[in-house]
Amino acid sequence: MTHLVLKGVEKQYGTGPRVLHGIDLRIESGEFMVFVGPSGCGKTTLLRSIAGLEDITAGQIFIGDEEAQELPPVQRGVAMVFQSYALYPHMTVAENIGFALKFTKLSKDEVKKAVQRAAEVLQIVPLLGRKPKELSGGQRQRVAIGRAIVRHPKVFLFDEPLSNLDAALRVQMRMELAKLHQELGTTMVYVTHDQVEAMTLGTRIAVFNAGRIEQVGRPIDLYRSPRTQFVAGFLGSPKMSFLPAMAHGEGSGLRVSLGDAGSVYLPGQSLATPPGEVTLGVRPEHFSFAPEGGGLKARVDQVEHLGDCDIVYTRVAGLAEPAAVKLASGARTLATGEVVWLKPESGQCHLFDREGRVVNAR
Repeated sequence: MTHLVLKGVEKQYGTGPRVLHGIDLRIESGEFMVFVGPSGCGKTTLLRSIAGLEDITAGQIFIGDEEAQELPPVQRGVAMVFQSYALYPHMTVAENIGFALKFTKLSKDEVKKAVQRAAEVLQIVPLLGRKPKELSGGQRQRVAIGRAIVRHPKVFLFDEPLSNLDAALRVQMRMELAKLHQELGTTMVYVTHDQVEAMTLGTRIAVFNAGRIEQVGRPIDLYRSPRTQFVAGFLGSPKMSFLPAMAHGEGSGLRVSLGDAGSVYLPGQSLATPPGEVTLGVRPEHFSFAPEGGGLKARVDQVEHLGDCDIVYTRVAGLAEPAAVKLASGARTLATGEVVWLKPESGQCHLFDREGRVVNAR
């Protein structure tokens, strides 16, 4: 197994703005690292730079202990699976998978065994004699992955491989990719804009924003303890609610005031900055409804019934920003326009400064 190290990686196209701003990252051997972020944030550019499909402007890329930024793609020991399947339509599945070994010194029998092994891992042995036009989208993606597996790469690189699949197939393929990683134990780097894929697949996640990494960590750590408002808002669905407020110390904790809506007391917490303007962030599952006057005053705007749960969108008094509340399905019947009182869990409240950095310490 092979680790991957990026040191000060920068990318700039001509005289245009930089696409990558000094990326520093270590991906451990056997890890499943996910790059996640909105379109245009630089995650795919970095993946292509690792593969050697893009030349970096500055910095170093180490694949294992070997410095790789000057090596051609074929010598880097990586295999990349793209969003498009790029299968040869006139070849069978077996021929498509084995094509990656065509220019090696392996015998025909060795190539056949490698193809068979990859097909067994991906559970597509019955498909080996078919042409791509006879396959579903999920089956074609498995063939594309099989073409990478037979090369026995040091590192697998995945560029949004599930984007062309429907919702049900995406769920199935997520499970298969997770099983594949467990079986092969090979280092994998996966790019997606889908935070659900990131949370379910990654050993660790790197959240990208405008060519920089905002935060790196285990999925649950990034979800529970985001360091920035961007990370807090990107991970989670429905996303975290952000409400403008004023914060100051009170007794052994913090008092967070939201004007006409009321205030929230956070016991045992302190501010890393002087008292003043902050943004209060609360996830939908960390809101509950309180008796009248027992929380933040709000009005029901919309209710979504999702079967397993209800999502209640509210408008907090005096504020334009909505706040979402997640409830067990049927836990409470609410009508549009009804006045409610929201109670956030004090230990699950996040305060951000004007630059979007977390400023409350628990």
